[in-house]
Amino acid sequence: MSNLRVQQLQHPSATTPALALANDGAASAQLSAINGGPLAGFRNAIINGNFDVWQRGTTFSTSDFAADRWLNAYVGSSAVMSRQSFTPGQTDVPGEPRFFNRAVVTSVAGPNNYSILLQRIEGVRTFAGQTVTISFWAKANASRSIAVELAQWFGTGGSPSVMVSAIGATKVAIGTAWQQISVTVTVPSISGKTLGTNGDDYLALNIWFDGGSGFNARNGTLGQQSGTVDIARVQLEPGGFRTPFELRPLGAEVSLCKRYGQWVPFNMLFYASVAGQYLETSLSWAEMRKTPVANTLVADPNTVQTNYNNASNSVGRMTPYGGSCILQATTGALSCYVTGYRSWLDAELT
Repeated sequence: MSNLRVQQLQHPSATTPALALANDGAASAQLSAINGGPLAGFRNAIINGNFDVWQRGTTFSTSDFAADRWLNAYVGSSAVMSRQSFTPGQTDVPGEPRFFNRAVVTSVAGPNNYSILLQRIEGVRTFAGQTVTISFWAKANASRSIAVELAQWFGTGGSPSVMVSAIGATKVAIGTAWQQISVTVTVPSISGKTLGTNGDDYLALNIWFDGGSGFNARNGTLGQQSGTVDIARVQLEPGGFRTPFELRPLGAEVSLCKRYGQWVPFNMLFYASVAGQYLETSLSWAEMRKTPVANTLVADPNTVQTNYNNASNSVGRMTPYGGSCILQATTGALSCYVTGYRSWLDAELT
């Protein structure tokens, strides 16, 4: 190995060096910009690419959202997605990640059957007309292939353009040991395209595990297969090369996830003078992508539940930034209460 020994690097027309090296090995540099380049903050367009946030649970067998922002999508075939833990101190995947996503796929033959792990990135303008790099770590229970693809969805409402799929469709081989996958893609321009009026357009990253012949153009002729595939540290960034995984503070990542889905507590108690009396109290939360859908109350596992003289309950009067808890009593001259419950607010891109 050869060493180039210098004290500084300087352009001939510059008045000061761009890089100065000290005798202890330290270096100082002058940077004209960092926020506009591939090492800019928040360069990874994937939210929860480290699989740290699992607000809904840790095991999912339905074709629906699993880890925050990640959709376990399948038709015909099926998949069970689950959170798995890295052993502390392992070195196979650098940076000490805590968790990875495991997909146990059961393939069912059919040209239109598939199993995909995907994330929809808000705004089809994202990276339009640019070169991007997709990178992640993967392994399987046996040697097999998976595939990656980007797709541009122009939304709903009005007369939006049709989806552009098979963007950079690439099949890659993986084995039983962790390996890093990197694919560079040119995202098409959206010049001449029409966006829907509902504000639900997006750029999708699709990681294919199983695909019938009807999807050959979108997954590099992946084909159909059952098996287990593990995915970790997913990144989608501008530029033609892979950079180290961007690890944002966990609190920041959780906040990004809550734009699309979050739990709100339901704890109410009042004295009902007459039957049918109700009480309404306000709730507020960080503004979400759209007015969310409030799901049926479920027990909050972080506390104990009480429920008495309860005729009906709901979370209503919804806005993107708040709503109301509403509780109605069955009988008068009694206390009425529901405590220790919560409702899931859903504002995901669907």
